[in-house]
This record gives sequence, C-alpha cells and structure tokens, in this order.
Amino acid sequence: MGIVQEPYYICDVCGRKKPVSQMAGKCSVCGKYICSSCAKMVGEKIYCEQHVPVEEKKAGGCFIATAAYGSPLAYELDVLRAFRDQRMLRSKTGKVMVLTYYRISPPIASIIARRQTLKRIIRSCIDPIVGFLKDRGF
Repeated sequence: MGIVQEPYYICDVCGRKKPVSQMAGKCSVCGKYICSSCAKMVGEKIYCEQHVPVEEKKAGGCFIATAAYGSPLAYELDVLRAFRDQRMLRSKTGKVMVLTYYRISPPIASIIARRQTLKRIIRSCIDPIVGFLKDRGF
C-alpha cells in the first residue's frame, strides 16, 4: 500500500500549483478558484483581489498590524492606513508594494495572531514607525 498523495489544483489568481487543502474556494463574483494566499474574505464571502468590494479595500489590508494589535480598530492602524492611502497608493511602485503585501501577509498574520510573543515583537517594530508617521501628519 503506497502513500496517498493529496490532489493539486492551479490557483486562478497566482497560477501556482497548490494542494487542495490550501484552496480557499471560488470568488463570489467571477468564480475563479483561489488559494488561501490570494483569497480575500469579506464576511462569509470569498473574493479575488479584482472583486473585493471597494469599501473593504479602503478599510482593510493591515493584516500584520491587525494581528499584532488584536483589532482592526486600533489607532495605530488608522495611521498606517492613512500612509498607505495618501502616499503608497499614489505611485506605481507603492501600489505594487501594497499589492505584494496583500498577497504575502495573510498567512504571516495568521501565525502572529496565535502567538503573544510575536505580537509583542511586531508591535515593538511597528510602534516607532507609527510614531514617525504620526509626527509627519498621517
């Protein structure tokens, strides 16, 4: 009796071959099959980046900071979002950096959210950045 290998699929967003266990589901709008790294959850629905509701794109996205502070309503996230919206998203390079962050940070944030020591370490790294940005009007 041999080892049974998990079936694979190709994510319609990133194009990578992934085990079925890493499939988040199908986009609620277009029906693309999406891996857990590319999927965006809004309530109970799954979206690809192209179809995330506009209000969610503006309000969310700070996955690692949300995990570190424990709430998307933390003041520090308002400062980070203001910097993203007012500076990062105004340049092509900034947009690429933000989209890359959106793609790679959810699994990292998931690990941080489960470990108190990591939360403290990440907050100690983010706090000086938030202070710097706050001093500059963000």
